[in-house]
Amino acid sequence: MKLHQLDLNLLLALDALISLRSVTRAAEKLFVSQPAMSHSLNRLRDFFNDPLLVRTPQGMQPTERALYLQRGVHQVLSLLENHLNQPEAFDPRTSQRRFTISTTDYVECVLIPPLVQRLAEEAPGIHLDIQILREEIPESALANGEIDLLLGFDEYMAIPGYLCRETWLTEPLSGLVSQQHARVGDTLTLAQSIELPHVFHSPLGHRGSPLDDYLAERGLQRRISVQSQSYMSAAAIVSHTDHLFILPQRVAAMMAGFWPLRMVELPQDFPVYHLNCVWHPVQDKQPGLCWLRDLMRQLIQQPTPAAFHGAS
Repeated sequence: MKLHQLDLNLLLALDALISLRSVTRAAEKLFVSQPAMSHSLNRLRDFFNDPLLVRTPQGMQPTERALYLQRGVHQVLSLLENHLNQPEAFDPRTSQRRFTISTTDYVECVLIPPLVQRLAEEAPGIHLDIQILREEIPESALANGEIDLLLGFDEYMAIPGYLCRETWLTEPLSGLVSQQHARVGDTLTLAQSIELPHVFHSPLGHRGSPLDDYLAERGLQRRISVQSQSYMSAAAIVSHTDHLFILPQRVAAMMAGFWPLRMVELPQDFPVYHLNCVWHPVQDKQPGLCWLRDLMRQLIQQPTPAAFHGAS
């Protein structure tokens, strides 16, 4: 690959063409004529020995190689732009910035309420967009700033090694049962945990968990009667039945404060969960994100988050 034959303008053209899938729109984005953009596309085709964009009844469609190239080129261009630009000054007291966080309902329950409270006091102009985390890591959205931070348990996520990651919390598991549950005391043995029917919370729709792996290693299997993607619906079910709900301890405390539920202690060697914050290296030194990460890290690591003041 002769990189000296590929100037920066061609990389910009490649990124625009594959992103927009249109010679006309790519030309408009880069403020060049349509013939000039067509000429750039032909040079790119020659250089990579690939058609890159193919005309179909559905419009111009990128080839597999084009999609592969564009992912890398887009990240390189984002890194270059981030490096060349002077960091913008960030003042949380006056900022009107909107931050987008991709996360699970655990973080929505545990971290977002005290975060919103702190923002109201220190950064009233800042807005939050919360998106539900999916199984696939949104690498391109993290790179281009569409998503600022990703927060989730690494037991459920395969995080690419090049992304920045910090483990903010190690969270033990706790059990929840109905306040009227006659067969369960304050603690559960392993045998009792297996005997009871379970409501299983699976935020990403998985049918297994580190707890199920732990049981399988011992030749055991729990009886999952209900699988839910919502803490609230799982808690509602358990409050009216003899089921057991195993979940991270902080959310268990919150649920017990709002539903007729009580917490029960589980065996000490049950697995723990690790809450990670993930972001793209091109955004690593961005002042606003550094401020937000520091604030969120401080809040999640407090022994008793404000969200639990009403819990019992």
